[in-house]
Amino acid sequence: MKKTPKEPKIEEILKHECKEEEYKQAYLRALADYKNLEHRMDNERQRMRDTVKKNIIMELFPVLDNMNQAAIFTQDPGLSMVSTTFIQALNNLGVSEIALEGQPFDPETAEAVEVVAGKEDNIVTKVVEKAYALNGQIVRHGKVTVSKIQ
Repeated sequence: MKKTPKEPKIEEILKHECKEEEYKQAYLRALADYKNLEHRMDNERQRMRDTVKKNIIMELFPVLDNMNQAAIFTQDPGLSMVSTTFIQALNNLGVSEIALEGQPFDPETAEAVEVVAGKEDNIVTKVVEKAYALNGQIVRHGKVTVSKIQ
């Protein structure tokens, strides 16, 4: 008598197919988890870059303030050229000055350091220290003198 190869039973085939489907689902979940991890890591790297950039720019503001103060006392063309180049470099990094003088006082952008008599209430009359934004976010509040009707 000849032996024929034993045919797999239907239950065994279904069991095998179910395991294949489980492996496939586990693979897809692992792939999705990896993609999410990559996305989170990219976001974290960008956040760290932005933080470092902001910290470096914050260290440069006193230098800019000193150049602005020096420009008040001396009309040196070299100083003017360096100051203009420095401001352009900051602009290229996304830094912009926030216009305060002559505007209504806004505590979100400035700190009032003095109140003086004026014709209108709550108008910035003098900027003591300029305010700056980095990519639209305020990184330094200005220090201003504000008018008050007496």
